[in-house]
Amino acid sequence: MMKVKYALIVDVLILLVVAIGCLFDMAWVHNMLGISHAPENVFLCQLLGAAVFGLALQNWLVRNVTDLEKLRIILLANFVGHGAAFVIFLASRLSGAGDATMWLAIGYTLVATLTYGYFLDRPQAQAKHA
Repeated sequence: MMKVKYALIVDVLILLVVAIGCLFDMAWVHNMLGISHAPENVFLCQLLGAAVFGLALQNWLVRNVTDLEKLRIILLANFVGHGAAFVIFLASRLSGAGDATMWLAIGYTLVATLTYGYFLDRPQAQAKHA
């Protein structure tokens, strides 16, 4: 059975790849997301990269959290964030934006959403009464 820690680490690695692609304004990010490679879009792509990097850093820093209440908040934030990204990516792709590699982003955000949803739905340890 997968542990939350490992799900967070996998998420960090994938988010870092995307963040680096955005921060260094790489063409594959523009093609995947359907962002034209115009000079005025460089800042937009780098801003997206900074946000994705922040999420990756957050997930890295909380990977060892053991407090169930705090962990549940982290899982909920990831579930909602990845779920929203899935809906936006899917709608964008179905409207013709991006290239075929956007399906990778759609697939990953769906898997991440389902993974975080799985951990949210798992029974939590019951508090012991004195």
